[in-house]
Amino acid sequence: MNLVAIIEWAEGYNRRGLYSPIGVTFHWVMAAMMIVQLGYGWYLGTLPVGGDKHVGYQTHAELGLTIMAFGSLRFLWRSQISGPENIEPDSFAGRASRLIQAWFYFGFIALPISGWVMWSTLPGNLPLSVAGFIPFPNLPFDQLSEQLQHSLMEGAATAHFWIVWITVLAIPGHAGAAVLHYLVKRDQVLQSMLDLNGQQVPGVVGSAPSTGRES
Repeated sequence: MNLVAIIEWAEGYNRRGLYSPIGVTFHWVMAAMMIVQLGYGWYLGTLPVGGDKHVGYQTHAELGLTIMAFGSLRFLWRSQISGPENIEPDSFAGRASRLIQAWFYFGFIALPISGWVMWSTLPGNLPLSVAGFIPFPNLPFDQLSEQLQHSLMEGAATAHFWIVWITVLAIPGHAGAAVLHYLVKRDQVLQSMLDLNGQQVPGVVGSAPSTGRES
């Protein structure tokens, strides 16, 4: 199956008001990774300064780089497959949804980059990798003055802090909106991310094959 066929297969789900299995996988894997990353970052903040904390931040940075790589793939996929139109684009809900989605994509990139900057200003030369096996170089900050390194660390830490907290607030807002659509508006917004079957539409790619019988 080539890329064109995969895109057409995924668009078949969109025409039925659903996200494709690929889109659903991206969504839930990214959600799980972000929640684990945020929780682990909070845990590391409670540890005393020492070797365990330093190694822990190495793992934290590597998971962040993995999220950035996975988020980039998700963005490329989304640029080809727009997703179902279950919300009126010009409504308040539609605009809020696009804003929160744009913020998450921003966070997928900005958080790992700010973490990469912070890691590169720390003493020592522990290597980084993506997903534990793709080498990722540190930034060459060891050639800069200590004052400049400190400024970079402070700036990156401040950006990291605020992006984390805005993301922490955006996550329950995003989840709460989905539950609101399900319980109050009773539309297909939440179902489109949970149901991989949905209403079968004859002749639409992504529907189950016809059995030759009509109900």
